[in-house]
Amino acid sequence: MEIIEIECSQINLKENRELNLCLGFFDGLHIGHRKIISSAVKLGHTGVMTFDVPPSFALGKNTVNSCLTSLYDKNNLLSKLGVEYLYVLRMSKELLEMDKDSFINKILKKINPKSIFVGDDYRFGHNAEGTPEYLSKFFTVKVFDQITENGKKISSHTIRDLVRDGNVKEAAHFLTQNYTINGLIAHGKGNGALIGFKTANLELDFPYVLPKVGVYIGYATLLEKRYRAMICVSTHPTIMELNDPIIEVHILDLDEDLYGRYMDVEFVEFIREIKKFDNIDKLKAQLEKDLEKAKNLLK
Repeated sequence: MEIIEIECSQINLKENRELNLCLGFFDGLHIGHRKIISSAVKLGHTGVMTFDVPPSFALGKNTVNSCLTSLYDKNNLLSKLGVEYLYVLRMSKELLEMDKDSFINKILKKINPKSIFVGDDYRFGHNAEGTPEYLSKFFTVKVFDQITENGKKISSHTIRDLVRDGNVKEAAHFLTQNYTINGLIAHGKGNGALIGFKTANLELDFPYVLPKVGVYIGYATLLEKRYRAMICVSTHPTIMELNDPIIEVHILDLDEDLYGRYMDVEFVEFIREIKKFDNIDKLKAQLEKDLEKAKNLLK
């Protein structure tokens, strides 16, 4: 997949008249997003235009615990869906202030796509004044209604709330895959190793939505291999109380020095709340039970 970065200060785009272009932030690439993109892919050459970060970031809002997928994640997922071009709008003050007609004339008309695919809630331009209806005055536009299930609209916002509540199993249903985050394995305090549960501390450089504090089972992928894992989102109430939760991953069937490597962590299921134990032995006994559950439930 070809990645084309768009800087508003210097826009240099090639015409692509055969392109089916999907527009949106596409956070999570959930079932609604995939319906839009797969419909475009079926018709031939497909591109996706998105932002490198949400507009709210440039406005100084919601800079933590905000997104389901990073640009890195989207790149990987879109490539698997058959997308050939990824247009990345670099967020800036100039882009935020660009009105709907300037966005059309300076960006979309330069590409001149054969057709444009959007959700019915898609908005563009300064103050979100542009609508799919307005866009259809200039291009052939295919508009998709928001998907509902049991009378409930499926949106990135809905899925973020599910993840924050620890309901990663239901979130996976709408994402069509396990909720996954990516980060660097960093040095921790080493407390896990002292009680026989060596953990990889995940250091995030992207504001992923964090599942609520608790113990989860899931998978860890690194060096192109996938392992079963126990995942703790915890403040360490028994050993050393922390102000903010950290992510610790105990990888089954692997005992290597992993520091400095990037790892994907999939949350499959919430298995219990975090609690403060009376002593280390009781904590260790509970972790042994958690480990058995992970072995039994994960393939």
